[in-house]
Amino acid sequence: MTTKKSTLVKAGKELDGYNELLHDVRNILERATYRAYKAVDNLRVQTYWQIGERVVREEINQKRAGYGEEVVNRLSVDLKINERTLYRVLRFYKTYPILTTVLSELTWSHYIVLTDIKNNDQRRFYETLSVKESWSVRELKNRINGKEYEKASKKGEITITLPAQLPSPEDVFKESYDWGFISLEEQHTEKELEDALLDNVQNVLLEFGHGFAFMGRQQKILISNNWHKIDMLFYHILLKCHVLVELKARALMHGDIEQVTKYLTYFREKKVEGDRDPVALIICKSHDRIDAYYSAGKDKDDIFVAEYKTKLPSEKEIEKKLKVHGAVKCGGA
Repeated sequence: MTTKKSTLVKAGKELDGYNELLHDVRNILERATYRAYKAVDNLRVQTYWQIGERVVREEINQKRAGYGEEVVNRLSVDLKINERTLYRVLRFYKTYPILTTVLSELTWSHYIVLTDIKNNDQRRFYETLSVKESWSVRELKNRINGKEYEKASKKGEITITLPAQLPSPEDVFKESYDWGFISLEEQHTEKELEDALLDNVQNVLLEFGHGFAFMGRQQKILISNNWHKIDMLFYHILLKCHVLVELKARALMHGDIEQVTKYLTYFREKKVEGDRDPVALIICKSHDRIDAYYSAGKDKDDIFVAEYKTKLPSEKEIEKKLKVHGAVKCGGA
C-alpha cells in the first residue's frame, strides 16, 4: 500500500515555502544543539570541580602518603572512569581551588590545555585572551605553541584581567512597557505620545530600568544629504552602547524595521572605541513577533520591538477637554 506521504516524496512534488521552512527548522535545531552542548559542557566542568574537591579533601583528611594514587585507582575501577581523566580532574581542582575563578565561557577541553601551564600569570594570560577573542581549543594550542605569552611579555602587553561582564541586551529590554503614568486618548499621535513621555522622563527611566541615560529627543543625523530624526536617544551605561528609541502610535509596519536599520548603520560607524554596537528599540501598539524577527534579518540581535500601554483619560478629563475645545470653537466663530 502506497501512502500519500511516500507518493509526494517519490513524485518530487513541490510544496510552497517548504525550502525556506526546512532551512529555518535546521537553523533552530542547530542553535538548540549548540546551546545543549554548551550547557552539558558547563555542567561537566562544575561536576569535575566538585569531584576534585571531594577527593582532595579526603586526601588531606587521611594524611597518608600514596593515598591519592590508591583512591584514583579504586575510583577508576568502581566508576569505570579512565585514570587519566581522574588525574586531570584532580589537577583541575588544584589549579582552580576557588570555583568562582572557573569561567563558564571556557570548555573542559580548554581547561585540559590550561592546567598543563605551570606559570600562573601565563595561564591567566591565555585564559583571558581565550574568552576575549573566543579562541577555540585548537587556536589556544596554536597560540601557546607560538609563544604568544613570551612575545607579549617582551612588548609589555600582558593582559590578565577580564573586562567586567556586560549584560546581554535580551536581559535589558522588556516585551511591553507600562506607561500608566501618562494619560492619552486611544487615538493619539506619535508627537502626543513623545511629548507625554518627555514630560514624565523620570518615570520613563524608571520603567526602562537601571542603566539608561537620556541624551535627547528628535536627534538629527545626516545620511546621504538627508536629515533624519531619532525620536529618543539614550545611552545605556551597563551595555555601553547607544539605544535608539522609535515610537509608533500604531501597529508595527515593515518600513519601521528598515528605518531603524539605517540608523543603526550610522551609529555603528560613529561609535567610539570601547562601545559595543548600538541597539534600536521600537515601541509600538502591537506587532507580530515572527514577522518582526524575519524583517530584521541580520540585525535581529540589535533590533528589539516592544508594545506599550497608557492610561486612558477619565470621563471628567474627557468632559474637560470637550469643554475647552467647545470654548475655542465658539470663540473662533
